[in-house]
Amino acid sequence: MKPLILAALSLALLSCSEEKEIPTFRIADAETVSTPAPKKSKEPRPLRWVAPETWEEEKPGQFQVALYRIAPGITAAVSRFPGDAGGTAANVNRWRQQVGLAPSPDTGGEVIALAESDSQARWFELKGEERSILAAIIPVDSETWFFKLDSPTIALETARPGFMDFLKSTEIGSAAQAVPPVIDLRPPAGWQKQKPTPPRFATYRIPATGPEGIDGDVSVVALPGEGGGNLENVNLWRAQLRLPPLEKEDDPALGETTPSTHGAITLFHMTSAEPLFTGDRHAAISAAILRTADTTWFFKLTGEAKMVTAQRASFVDFVRTAQTR
Repeated sequence: MKPLILAALSLALLSCSEEKEIPTFRIADAETVSTPAPKKSKEPRPLRWVAPETWEEEKPGQFQVALYRIAPGITAAVSRFPGDAGGTAANVNRWRQQVGLAPSPDTGGEVIALAESDSQARWFELKGEERSILAAIIPVDSETWFFKLDSPTIALETARPGFMDFLKSTEIGSAAQAVPPVIDLRPPAGWQKQKPTPPRFATYRIPATGPEGIDGDVSVVALPGEGGGNLENVNLWRAQLRLPPLEKEDDPALGETTPSTHGAITLFHMTSAEPLFTGDRHAAISAAILRTADTTWFFKLTGEAKMVTAQRASFVDFVRTAQTR
């Protein structure tokens, strides 16, 4: 196979935005959820690359496929998402915020054709006063890949050559033959199924009680590999509730591991310290992580604190009775 030369590229960590409400429909007592197996010609083709020998490989974080430490304060990351991962504008504006730049409706970016391929990459260079990002977005069939260099601005030009060589080594492999993960879910009565958007496998709405109530949101997400450590994932959820991050893996607030019908799961419960909803109402999150041989499943219930507390037992039963295969 000929290498696919990337004239200029780079990538970044994405996060998922909440989907808009979609009309609900009735669900059965049990259901099977999976990513539809695409036709063979449309299956995702994995990307391969060669990292410079001086780069130190580190444990990837949530959503990352690979993470490298280039020098103190300088990292390169590769991430992979199904679909369009929220769209170009949302991701570029997130990177702009990371380097201290204001969001822009015109995200720009240079479109680059990949040699010997029908794919294209979009290249971005975002320079902030203190930190800068070089990033590339590469759609590959039904997936989107991101390459990202995060560096102090003063060291950007020093890090650029090695990062560009890294990108130029990237090639698109043959069609993947992986079988998409499947899960059997048994949602409690009253949960209303919604149409999920990537990277969600399933979404449920819990209708609010009362005219001023707030609907609850339940998501099920599957990521390849370990999906990042528990500490990193919990701190992402804590940030959503404006709680300070935990610092140690053995912090009692990190969660508890409990058995289930499909393996050990780790449960997490957290409530905001300040009101995040109108009417002086606090927010809360109940979440669970299940790791199988090649996939990490994330279950998450989000909403007003009283509703989450009332639904917590049903949520735990929902997670414990799910069956992966």
